[in-house]
Amino acid sequence: MPMKTLDHTPFQDASGQIGLVNRIQGTLKYGLSWYPALEAQKIIVSTLAKTLEHGYTLIRNKELGASGIVAPLVLIGSAGIYLIDVTPLKGFYQARGNEWGTISNGRFQPAGVNLVARAEQLARVIEVFYQRQGITLPVAVEPVLMASDPGLHIETVRPAVRVVQSDAIERFAAGLLAARPSMNAQTASHLVERLISPRSAKQGEEPPPPAQDDPFAMQDETPFQMEPSSRLQGFLNSPKSDALIDSGQAAEDIGFAFDEARAEQPTVLVNNPAPGASKPASKRIFGMTLLQIVFLAAMALIECCILAGGAFFIFSQAQP
Repeated sequence: MPMKTLDHTPFQDASGQIGLVNRIQGTLKYGLSWYPALEAQKIIVSTLAKTLEHGYTLIRNKELGASGIVAPLVLIGSAGIYLIDVTPLKGFYQARGNEWGTISNGRFQPAGVNLVARAEQLARVIEVFYQRQGITLPVAVEPVLMASDPGLHIETVRPAVRVVQSDAIERFAAGLLAARPSMNAQTASHLVERLISPRSAKQGEEPPPPAQDDPFAMQDETPFQMEPSSRLQGFLNSPKSDALIDSGQAAEDIGFAFDEARAEQPTVLVNNPAPGASKPASKRIFGMTLLQIVFLAAMALIECCILAGGAFFIFSQAQP
């Protein structure tokens, strides 16, 4: 019996597909690299499912409480807990310590997004998420950077995270099956449940109202709803994640780093704005702002032009 997969990916239908409109909405919220990362994840999930057996659970794209942070892939089983960050990149890269970049003319050039540091930071976020629920993990969450494309070659120099290239994914899974168990099935199941349905740390007591400065406070809001942009949104696939990582904030201080209340105030676009004036809330149509609707209309127009051009080409070829 293969491993269990719990998919919480936003904007996809019951069959796991993401239509054009949802793809545009997801791109607007999470960035241009969002959809390619999802496609890369599918390759990893399929490969792991071929080797890993019942007793392992893979949680995909789960939003952590009210933090706005999405854990890409979290694998839980007898061997441990693994935060897997998947990259669809191609080319030659180097993972050196907690640095990530390319080699140009014999010199290391840091990449725009530090994938090594991001994976390491996300693993620490998972640990804090459990700590907020009063859970002491049997093992530390191990960060894994995994490549989905055979065209990505990674040179490693004592990397801070485990690096797995595309041709070694099955070997990685087989190693987990052969590894010495670090937890029993009951513990693993409990950790999966608390990741999917987090609870208050104080059992048997009514949890207090969620504090605004607690990013992992439980909320009844639907995850992944479209909200005004902030420094949290797009953490998974955006260079914004490096702004938090490179700021020197330690794992113990993660709680304040994702505080929505500290987001910058929008610029007031009025003539002679009075002190203290604020920008009125933008009107939404079908849950989208005017800018998003214009972008959606432009994409639909381009799609229609492509279809019309293809139809014209087929028709012209059919003429004698």
